[in-house]
Amino acid sequence: MKPLYVPQPSRLMRVVVLFSGGASALKYLLGHDANLHVKYQFVGAFTDAKQVSGIELARQAGISVEVLDYREFVRERRAKFSDPLVRREYFAKAAERIAKWQPDILMHSGFMLIITEPVLSAYKNRILNVHPADLTITDESGRRKYTGMDAVSKAIQAGEKYTRSTIHLVAEEVDGGPIVVLSEPLAVETGVDPKAHQEKMKWVCDGPAYQKALELMADGRVWLDTKTGQVEIR
Repeated sequence: MKPLYVPQPSRLMRVVVLFSGGASALKYLLGHDANLHVKYQFVGAFTDAKQVSGIELARQAGISVEVLDYREFVRERRAKFSDPLVRREYFAKAAERIAKWQPDILMHSGFMLIITEPVLSAYKNRILNVHPADLTITDESGRRKYTGMDAVSKAIQAGEKYTRSTIHLVAEEVDGGPIVVLSEPLAVETGVDPKAHQEKMKWVCDGPAYQKALELMADGRVWLDTKTGQVEIR
């Protein structure tokens, strides 16, 4: 077992946030988390899309922002959006920009690109993501049931009475990394629009779950069993 972050005297945990839109989890933390500037700080922000509202949100909070538009990056190389070689080149550039902030933790706040090498290795077991579903729910084969896009719609269509958000470590398999925190449940109202329900989850589930996860990380309470890949909260 090893801790994913070891608290250091007279030094706050350094967090870089990655986003592709409004960065709602960042917005929640800026407005609600008493641990911000006490146990951790946002030292930078990175986005793969220009002209999104999260940029102004971060800058107004005094957070330095790096913008590297992925669609422009792809067009300049006359490549396909999903080209793995271009994706790797992109994240090599992203890693260079992120490194200057010397982060302890990367935090996804609606970052919509599937992250790849070399960022995965550079920040192994130090990248947090929020997924709008309970990743402890599995199917008949034991695989996580509500992964990927449209997880909220899938859960509601399957008849789930509640939804939760999951904070997990980012791994190569999408939504497959070890779970750190599960949010409190949000009841599914009869006939609710999945998009409206997911929007509510951002404030009821995503934000509070991230608040708890960052607190646990900053306190050095999140440990990883390197053999099983399971997280233990101490």
